[in-house]
Amino acid sequence: MGFNTNETLNGTDGKLWINDTLCASIKSFTLKQKNVFETIDKAGQLTSSRRLVGIELTGTISKFKIDNSIAGIMKEYADGNPPEIKLIGLLENKTTGLIQRAIIKGVTFDELDIINFEQKKVIVEDIPYEAESYSYQDLT
Repeated sequence: MGFNTNETLNGTDGKLWINDTLCASIKSFTLKQKNVFETIDKAGQLTSSRRLVGIELTGTISKFKIDNSIAGIMKEYADGNPPEIKLIGLLENKTTGLIQRAIIKGVTFDELDIINFEQKKVIVEDIPYEAESYSYQDLT
């Protein structure tokens, strides 16, 4: 059984807000959940079992450099004042009305190139981050 090609999601309709400000220069955005398990070896059993002991939330924001907004956030870290950061990611299919919106809280940015460039190349900032939690505002 097939599916209608127009029902597929694509990144062109994706949006990102950083602290309630739309990031118009977004190139790509990810949030990944990694489940962390502890291995439990039971007596008399040749296979191991696993118990969930936590989760890790990591991702990357890639954006075209058009301003110094992320550099300003990183300067707050350098000054010893880690900012509170919230991300909202939205993926939407305007044909079908399917929406996936995630609110990501407790975000900390890991690193950023202070300055970099290459002749005849557009500058893209890649910002890895970790987060404490996420929730779905819309999941249709």
